[in-house]
Amino acid sequence: MLNAKSLSIVCFLILCFAILRAPASLIERIVDNQLQSSIQFSSSAGTLWQGSGTISLNGFIDSDLSWSIPLQDILTLNPKVLWTIEGVGLNLQGETSLLYQGSKTIAKGQIYSTLLNNAFTPYDVFLDGDLLIKKISITNQIEENFKITSLTGDLHWTGGPIRYVLSQTPITVISPFFQLNLSDQTGGLIHATLDSPTHGYHLLIATLNPTKGILKMQVSKGFTKIFGNEWPGSASDNQIVLELEERIF
Repeated sequence: MLNAKSLSIVCFLILCFAILRAPASLIERIVDNQLQSSIQFSSSAGTLWQGSGTISLNGFIDSDLSWSIPLQDILTLNPKVLWTIEGVGLNLQGETSLLYQGSKTIAKGQIYSTLLNNAFTPYDVFLDGDLLIKKISITNQIEENFKITSLTGDLHWTGGPIRYVLSQTPITVISPFFQLNLSDQTGGLIHATLDSPTHGYHLLIATLNPTKGILKMQVSKGFTKIFGNEWPGSASDNQIVLELEERIF
């Protein structure tokens, strides 16, 4: 005979199976209702348990998405979604776990120059290198419009030719290998440093306030030299010569 605890477990499992057997098209309705069309999900197939579809982000990313939910994680009340995004311009793999009033996503993969150029072409910037995401971890608050509360990561830029226009003059430079390190700071700020093995100092330092949407950047003289527009004066290459602050969202 089932006792109260056993019956609760059975009912919980039945509920989980019933939910996860729901069609994947349910995600399309949730996305359409909650994200104001900034993200579009279509061509769904399978179930909430395991399925696939096409994901678009403001017409910028248009890629195949597949996912699965490990049963073992559900039984331990620690559900997470394993997912893969593959498209012409990127290949990402990761997992998203549900936290108290939030979610945490860990991912790795590669974003190719074809996709990066879609973002930079309006600024007359063209890249040949790829961005390698060795690891990135993002924590969001669901009830606060998915505000980022933590962002850490290790991203590598393979380097290569970069073409841009300065004062109506086309310029081509050969970028070295770059490494971007993301970390959290006191007060919820997100800190980033851009480095290269060929330079023994931070080429660029940035701080983002995810609550106010304010980005602050400090640029070294060495960074301006790399991109063919050396800052004038006698400052050493490791000195900060330019500080920028802008609200980006």
